[in-house]
Amino acid sequence: MHTPDLSIVIPLDFHRRSWDLYRRVKRFVHMFAGQSVQLIFGCNAAPQFWVKCLQRLIAKHANMHVCLVDAEASSLSTLRNAAIATVKTKYVMFLDIDIVPDLNLVDLAYQQTLNHPKQISMFPCLYLSKQGSKLIYKQSAQEFIEQYFDFRRDLILHLAFPSSIVISDTTSVREIGGFDEQFVGHGYEDFDFMLRLFHHKGLIEYSTDILVDEPYLAPLMSVGLRAVLAKPFLDSLIQPIYFLHKFHQKDKEEGYYKKRELNKNLFMNKYKLLIEKEVNFKKLTLLNSFFNQVIEEKNSPKYAVLWAELKGHYLR
Repeated sequence: MHTPDLSIVIPLDFHRRSWDLYRRVKRFVHMFAGQSVQLIFGCNAAPQFWVKCLQRLIAKHANMHVCLVDAEASSLSTLRNAAIATVKTKYVMFLDIDIVPDLNLVDLAYQQTLNHPKQISMFPCLYLSKQGSKLIYKQSAQEFIEQYFDFRRDLILHLAFPSSIVISDTTSVREIGGFDEQFVGHGYEDFDFMLRLFHHKGLIEYSTDILVDEPYLAPLMSVGLRAVLAKPFLDSLIQPIYFLHKFHQKDKEEGYYKKRELNKNLFMNKYKLLIEKEVNFKKLTLLNSFFNQVIEEKNSPKYAVLWAELKGHYLR
């Protein structure tokens, strides 16, 4: 791997899943030890036991740093902003600790960003099942991609696109003020960040489509908000840079997840104020854009999975 001018920002809050998070941090440290890529952990200052474990873990690695923040639990935006403030590289990448660390993918993603006219990229993410996660270190990311296109939903739950895996020039991230720290807990801080960053870069316009918040089964069937964010990066769906997300249990009754509805309301109220009332509603979808932009150039039946997904529980 050559010398990239890149920092990776990862938020850590050991109030939740402490031991699980620490094990995943160890994977990142092992993967990036001795590399030129900078790892910057924005970490909540409590609980102190796990913070000290983290500090000891990375103490001998010059390319790894911890930014401690005395923040409310699950204030991931605050943790990311603290890390962003210390970035010294020209480019910054945003990953969550549940992403499988892969030097080769990071390098490919970095090169793509350098070649992008706006110096920014966003990448798909495959969410692995519990069974699929057991194979992470036994097969390559490319093999998981092929299994996704073969509808192996015993191994892969779904593909997230848009995802919060973004690389951008650091200057632009600072010019938009980083992440909005009003968002606490699960959800919407990443949508808000990407909307503002992509708008700042001239890749999207604010429109009433942003107020359409509908989940999708297959990524190309997305509409509204998700289609707005995905459209500038449609080429990403046909390239081999898909990141992997390791499985972990979710307790929807946990306070972290219960805050999602509050974050949704905050998000909607924020963008209702930003969007001009006279803007026409277009019900943006990705499917037509994908056919026009991609399929005509890459005529392959394998891409059917992107708009003809099966419900995962039929195969699990």
